[in-house]
Amino acid sequence: MSVVEGPGGGPEPLLPAARERVDILIVDDTVAQRLAVESVLAELEENVVVVDSGREALRYLLDHDVAVILLDVNMPEMDGFETAALIRQRPRTRNVPIIFLTADTDELHAARGYSLGAVDYLFSPFLPDILRTKVRVFVELARMHAQARRHAEERITLAAEQAARAAAEANNVRLGVLAEATRVLTRPLESASIAGDLLRAVLPYVADLAGVVSTDATRSPEAEGVWLRVDAQGRLGPPPAGAAVHREILDAALRVIASHKLEALLAKDGSGVWAIVAPLPARGAALGAMAFAMLDSGRRYTTADIDLVRDLASRTAIALDNRSLYREIEERDRRKDEFLAMLAHELRNPLAAISNAMAVLEKLGGQDDETAQIRMIIGRQTHHLARLVDDLLDVARVTTGRIIVERHPVALADVARRAFQAFEAAGKTAQHEVVLKTDPVWVIGDASRLEQVVANLLDNALRYTARGGRVNVSVQRDGSEAVLRVRDTGRGIPSALLPQIFDLFVRGGGSGHARADGLGLGLTLVRRLVELHGGSVEALSAGEGLGSELVVRLPGSAAPAAAAKLPAPSSLRPTRILVVEDNDDARESLRLLLELDGHEVLATVSGEDGLAHAQSGDFTIALIDIGLPGIDGFEVARRLRAMARGAELRLVAISGYGQPLDRQRAQAAGFDAHLVKPVDTDHLRTVLAELTPA
Repeated sequence: MSVVEGPGGGPEPLLPAARERVDILIVDDTVAQRLAVESVLAELEENVVVVDSGREALRYLLDHDVAVILLDVNMPEMDGFETAALIRQRPRTRNVPIIFLTADTDELHAARGYSLGAVDYLFSPFLPDILRTKVRVFVELARMHAQARRHAEERITLAAEQAARAAAEANNVRLGVLAEATRVLTRPLESASIAGDLLRAVLPYVADLAGVVSTDATRSPEAEGVWLRVDAQGRLGPPPAGAAVHREILDAALRVIASHKLEALLAKDGSGVWAIVAPLPARGAALGAMAFAMLDSGRRYTTADIDLVRDLASRTAIALDNRSLYREIEERDRRKDEFLAMLAHELRNPLAAISNAMAVLEKLGGQDDETAQIRMIIGRQTHHLARLVDDLLDVARVTTGRIIVERHPVALADVARRAFQAFEAAGKTAQHEVVLKTDPVWVIGDASRLEQVVANLLDNALRYTARGGRVNVSVQRDGSEAVLRVRDTGRGIPSALLPQIFDLFVRGGGSGHARADGLGLGLTLVRRLVELHGGSVEALSAGEGLGSELVVRLPGSAAPAAAAKLPAPSSLRPTRILVVEDNDDARESLRLLLELDGHEVLATVSGEDGLAHAQSGDFTIALIDIGLPGIDGFEVARRLRAMARGAELRLVAISGYGQPLDRQRAQAAGFDAHLVKPVDTDHLRTVLAELTPA
């Protein structure tokens, strides 16, 4: 019996565990014999199972375990020997102890019983104590065997649980590493460092030393990539220069980049994989390699760790490839913006010269002049070209989300009226019947952008409506919305074209027209500007030849409190003006226009020339082109402000560059106003009147 030391130092028996009964099987065809044996074994307090034949015994043993079998030899149909032989054939019962009970004292029968695996052979009559003692031995053996089996199963279960717990913990660590890596890899694409941040996120969980090597390393020995190592104190830092282990991993990385295949480096002592190097695959090529190594910690990698590294490498490759594509797109966008800005500048310079020359001709020619119609045509087409340049730049900006929309209370009826009056003044409505009907409706938005919307819709309606046709423009309130409608009696829109009518470069015109007018920019710009105001636009048409209607819906707003009326702008007062413009035609036409308005003008061809005259002359206003050769207009403005009278001089930027950034730069350089070429003559006069001292 197992014992433990008691408080007094003497042995104390262990408290017995709750005893589980075991089964004892009695097989005998004689009722009296069965009862006699059963009564002898009753003192053992076990489960005594009694059957009357070998067949019943076999049936019971199919589903039950027993400690010992007491088997009668002489039974009808199937005797004890045959029953024992069948019991021994089944793996489950092969080792169950069998005690034969018989009144036959034939020694040959006893020998046969032992040959069948019997543990004892008792002759009747037998002593009860002897039978009980023999059975008790096998019962205790069975109980110990069952206990040992339970302990073994418990140990196996415990080991399995510990292994499962360790695997779960390791899996949780791997999942945590993946989650942290994903957080790093899904940062905005313009963030600084993917490789370095990723290594900091996964060390020391995945490795003692880790690095990301780009394909540049295959071309330049100096391009070793980004590496981090965990030192003995758990701090992260670069690995020691020239370390042999670092060189070994770097060589493996170069091989992996060339082969596009993962390498697992085995420790020389046979302890397992100490380093993993995986390629960074993207679009059929390797962007580089990712390496992880176990050094001072002595840890080794499992198959699951290799899968983790492969997953990390795949995610990192996608992030690096996306970063590369993003930078490539950014660079293309930058070049495109530079090209468009330069294109606009180069287009606006000749337009400015033409516009200024037209203003001079208007000033010189009378209303009954035979050239009045020609001047009107030139002015109308100049205005049209300027609008095309504006639309081209605005579409480029609005489709990339870089357009600026101001938010102020705007009277939509006034916006529509100004756009209509501009078209009327330019003579663009002369061949059509244009009707404007407005109700007082307010919205929150950018007045100039909303005027651009109305102008594009009106221009579109006039373009696709034949001479003598009718165009109706209306502004009304519909519930909580402000509604702008432009309806015409023109060509109409084919039903197949309606879903794409607002797409970029889609132009109108039905099958009966040889060509479609315009560049397909106006309606795209309308939709994006309306959406930036929180509204919607739709095109309606009953079909070709039946006209069309474009409907803009904007969130309505309450009318603002009445503002104090501003004083009327002062009348034009002649003053001394310095013009700095390198384009000969633009410079001379602007000079003539200003002189015809009564100003004293000095025109210079460069920034240096303008600065020299500004120092020696007493000027009130300087009109400066931004895109000057040598020192540009921004630098000219800064130097003028630094002069003794610089604070008094009013500076106006006249530029072919009209993007919001250009206006901000002009303001930062010290300009009082920024005008975009070709400058509207009336607007120029208003600006000059506001800047000229009383």
